[in-house]
Amino acid sequence: MKGCLSLIIKTIIAVLVFFGLLHLGVIDFIKDKIHEYNTPSQEEIVDKTKDVADLSEIDDEYTVDKNLKILQNRMIIAEHNSTGQKMIIIEPKSEDILTKKDIEDENAQEKINEIVNKYKYKVVKFDKIEVTKHGEMEGLNQTIPYIKIDAGISNLPVKDIEGIVGVAELQNGKNLIIISVNEKGKYSQIVADAFYKKVK
Repeated sequence: MKGCLSLIIKTIIAVLVFFGLLHLGVIDFIKDKIHEYNTPSQEEIVDKTKDVADLSEIDDEYTVDKNLKILQNRMIIAEHNSTGQKMIIIEPKSEDILTKKDIEDENAQEKINEIVNKYKYKVVKFDKIEVTKHGEMEGLNQTIPYIKIDAGISNLPVKDIEGIVGVAELQNGKNLIIISVNEKGKYSQIVADAFYKKVK
């Protein structure tokens, strides 16, 4: 009985200590520190992308969120903080997935359809994707041709997006696929231009 009472008292003290720490904000402080320890800093993420593209000069209004490898394709994802517009740089597994020539071709729609059909059972499922115009922008120390697209997506909360898809050719012969997208009606070419002109 004495041992049982001692255990109950210890448990009550432990609970009171926990609630005391919670009230003082110590628990949240510890959780924040654990999150901070597990989450790499912006500088660390940017540093790890340098073998694909140098993002060290991008403005503070952009945040590099991810540095991933998906289906053997290297992918860097950044976001414009105030608009949510995404900037995506892909180093594809295969160099001929999409080329500058494909983008500059007047029949770019056919190539885009081919890619969508090839990856239609992957993570993002497109209902439609339509090329609306051709353009150019500066970035990665070159002029990057792009196509503007409107797309419908069936399996994500955002159903309609618009943006651009371009291709940059690097000195080592590799292609980088350059993307910027946002919800339909919210896409800004100014936001995309300001980001990519700082990418080296």
